[in-house]
Amino acid sequence: MARVTDEILRLLKQKDQKILDGQTALAGLLGDVRRQILDELQSVTGESYAAYHLRQNLASIERHLRTFETAATWEISRQIGDAWTGGEEMVLSTGRVGGLFLAFGHIPESVLQTLQDFGMHKISGLAGDTFNKVRGELSLGILGQKTPHQVMTAIAGSLESPGVFKSIEERARVITQVEMGRAYSQATQLGLEAAAQSVPELGKQWWHAGHPRQPRMSHLALHGQIRKIDEPFLVGSLIIRFPRDPKAPASEVIRCGCEVVPYHPNWGDEALPIFNERGREIARRGPRTGDEEPLVGKFALGQRNRKSPPDGSGNRS
Repeated sequence: MARVTDEILRLLKQKDQKILDGQTALAGLLGDVRRQILDELQSVTGESYAAYHLRQNLASIERHLRTFETAATWEISRQIGDAWTGGEEMVLSTGRVGGLFLAFGHIPESVLQTLQDFGMHKISGLAGDTFNKVRGELSLGILGQKTPHQVMTAIAGSLESPGVFKSIEERARVITQVEMGRAYSQATQLGLEAAAQSVPELGKQWWHAGHPRQPRMSHLALHGQIRKIDEPFLVGSLIIRFPRDPKAPASEVIRCGCEVVPYHPNWGDEALPIFNERGREIARRGPRTGDEEPLVGKFALGQRNRKSPPDGSGNRS
């Protein structure tokens, strides 16, 4: 099992890096359009806006955001496709290292196309929301409630206020993580279902694989649990097939770094690593026996940080 565990850790590290790369790419596109919009605003002279300034600014800003939307939707579609390929590789590579011959053909990509369309729709909505927020700030300028400098500060952000683009960038990061992670898990699940036809004893295992600042206790409790491939996991009172299952509510999905991985009885029941928010291993857990060394602090099972938001919007896994 040690070699299999090492391979799973390698693949999950690779997945995490791809998600970080995807987030960086979208942040770069947002940075470009932010600079373009600020250039438009800097062209306004004087202490107040006139109506024609607003119309000129909005027309140019809308063009810039359309260009961003085209580039960003293509980027998120490509990223989701890469994550899907990674999920397929999780099944094939782990099985190969574990001495299994997993024979299955190409997984139908109709689900992948749906995931890509959904991710692109979310990014399109992000561009639309950005335009509406910028337009709102410009409207305050033309109504005389803000000076051009105050409008620019509200849009660009300052040390005191994050501005429009800070919140938009955070949403883009969350969308990237969730949708790439969802594609990875879905491809792994479908790959396992296909592979089980040639290896009947093949199962799946839940890994609490993220490095959260505040873990979800229900997810941490699932770490190491094994199911038949067609059986769901019980997360609290919810029944889901894998982390970030489309059927799961946002409270169980946002910033979830868990993963479902292949399992076979021949690989044994080696205890699995648990990582803290810095990516350092703090414990190993296998199937529950009651004799495990207890986790402490924010990772202690049965304890929950009362300051953590109940809607799952905090940094959790």
